[in-house]
Amino acid sequence: MARLTIAQSLACAGAMGCSPDPLPPDLGGDALWAGLDLDAAVDLGEPSGPVPPAEQRPAGPITLVDVSEAAGLGAIASGGNTHGVGVAFTDVDGDDWADIVVVSGRSNVTGQTFTSRLLHNQGDGTFVDVSETSGLAAALAGRDGYSVAAGDLDGDGVLDLYVGAQPTDVLLRGQGDGTFVDATAALGAGGPASDPGLVGDGKSKVVSLGDLDDDGDLDIVSASSTLPAPGAYLLRNDGPAGFTDATAQSGVVIHPTGNPCAVMWSDYDTDGDRDLWIWNDRGGKVLLRNDGGRLVDVTAAAGLQEVSIGNPMGIDAADIDHDGDLDYYVSNIGNNPLLRNNGDGTFVDITRLAGTGGHYGWGLGFADFDGDGWADIFVAQEDDRPELVFRNLGRDPPAFSGLEVPHPPVLDSRAAHNVAVALADYDHDGRTDVLTARTDGSRITLYRNETDQGSHGRLDVVLAPGPAPVAGDVGARVAVATGALVQFLDVTAGSSRASQHELSARFGLGQARGADWVGVLWPDGQQVVVRHAGAGQRLRLSRP
Repeated sequence: MARLTIAQSLACAGAMGCSPDPLPPDLGGDALWAGLDLDAAVDLGEPSGPVPPAEQRPAGPITLVDVSEAAGLGAIASGGNTHGVGVAFTDVDGDDWADIVVVSGRSNVTGQTFTSRLLHNQGDGTFVDVSETSGLAAALAGRDGYSVAAGDLDGDGVLDLYVGAQPTDVLLRGQGDGTFVDATAALGAGGPASDPGLVGDGKSKVVSLGDLDDDGDLDIVSASSTLPAPGAYLLRNDGPAGFTDATAQSGVVIHPTGNPCAVMWSDYDTDGDRDLWIWNDRGGKVLLRNDGGRLVDVTAAAGLQEVSIGNPMGIDAADIDHDGDLDYYVSNIGNNPLLRNNGDGTFVDITRLAGTGGHYGWGLGFADFDGDGWADIFVAQEDDRPELVFRNLGRDPPAFSGLEVPHPPVLDSRAAHNVAVALADYDHDGRTDVLTARTDGSRITLYRNETDQGSHGRLDVVLAPGPAPVAGDVGARVAVATGALVQFLDVTAGSSRASQHELSARFGLGQARGADWVGVLWPDGQQVVVRHAGAGQRLRLSRP
């Protein structure tokens, strides 16, 4: 895809001037977006508007092709106990290509051991193992890795890694060149040590990064079944001073059933701060609303007690119906609930209506796989069941059609549980690809998106580091308008099932030649707006 970097903000681009074209005044009239200044924006002067009818061509069926061998991943195995593998797509060296991180630990399969891996994206569709030279293998040696999240934790403009592990978590400080040093002790991270009697098969630890207190840096939540008692803790980022255990002050709690399997920072009520979801194996769930930096349990008030779920495993968010708020999909050993946001702080389970039930779900992710402007769903399943893709049909009420994606044979169906999933455009062709990992010792699998997009346009928005040390792109909300249709995505660090998607926002433009406008709103209120961004670009926007 073509690349364009924009570092200007809220000012017309000199000689190009500002377009007088009318634009929607805000996103759905929500207060969060009411201050987005669409009249003072950089005009890129590129085509937008609809594709002429004579040139319009529908997309073909969603097609995901296993390219693991061709990508150099054929010998890379995943491992871990039932709950013990996490994957991330993240650019560790700043070359704008999504690399792969795999964290794993002890094995269910007799005679097998596993090492956490860092796989560098060569930019030609292949990856090379740099686990040793990067410092990652040494830092995680002897530890059981369960989950991983990526973000700038020390405010230096370079991505760091936070690994949910046993006996303690690990903070790996990025050096900007693809190498890492263990900064856990230096920054006061890691959290409490696990009870050795609780460590083992069937245990979990999941992590997510978000700015709880709106002070411009990323805080850490880690939820575990292997602490001295099952629970969650929050590490507050105090800048140069490192991290402080703020669990009690923050109000973090989990459901009494314990064994948390999914955690995610996400602004469910569209008030501009990060709320927290924690879902537990065996049915427990907690939604914690951010109330000025303290978390308040609103599970019952949100109507979530009415959601029937047995063993939730993962979570992701998207605006499936273009009504300006986030909806949520939760994978589950059983029915996978699709929770539609009512816009008033409550949710309704529309799984049956939408046709997105599935069975035995683990890792998952929302992405517009066919470029039509509507968020689809990928969910991986356990044992030898095929993965599932649910295609959003763009209807009201929401409806999806399902298709199966075959995967390589499992080595041991008794151990082929926890499928971790991460999404990225690893080859920069504008289409979202999928990475999965299992716990039976079989290889990690890379699915290349080869969907015929027809005349559907696409636009990638990458948030480049700004001039000030802030939380970076995590927590930013990115919106794209094509005609009357406004889409938005939130940039998150730690979701799916113990995993991380690429830190970018990728939009399908449907039958449009480009976006009428693109807006980014950072958690601190800073914003960037551009007009007339043509399709097929990888647009880099910097915080002012």
